[in-house]
Amino acid sequence: MNKYSIAAALLATLFLIGCSSTPSKDGAAVGVDSGMDVDSDIRTAVIDDTSSLDEARLYAGKPSIQDSIIYFDFDSYAIRSEFLEQLRAHARFLNENRQRRVTIEGHTDERGSREYNIALGERRANAVRDFLLINGVSPNQIMVVSYGKERPAVEGTGEAVWSKNRRAELIYGSR
Repeated sequence: MNKYSIAAALLATLFLIGCSSTPSKDGAAVGVDSGMDVDSDIRTAVIDDTSSLDEARLYAGKPSIQDSIIYFDFDSYAIRSEFLEQLRAHARFLNENRQRRVTIEGHTDERGSREYNIALGERRANAVRDFLLINGVSPNQIMVVSYGKERPAVEGTGEAVWSKNRRAELIYGSR
């Protein structure tokens, strides 16, 4: 099987997975028409961008952007239990893709001095790094950086804003 056949099969499978059907009141499936000419789109994708298959392999199984943010409690760098499975998914992805690299960015809310927040952001990023290392990720795949309060996700004041800024973000780089 050549790479064009593999790419076509992969794209067709992804298309079919993406198509949903909903049962009608009597239990019969009602399809959703995407308006796409599948054969034409697959042929165009394969002919126009053969590198997309390599990219698909590179990103297969990578946790989503929403799953790449770990939130922390006030003045804490302890990983909350609600984020453990999310971090296990990152560890699995990195263990299965040893060529991939991740930068863990530590962030804080605006309260406290610049120096204190840089140190707290680093402790948060290191806590995530340590979790990944314990779960088998190579130290060569991980870089840690702290931005403290310098790069807020949300501008403003108040607990609703501050809680979104107390975070570690996992940012994936290329090979």
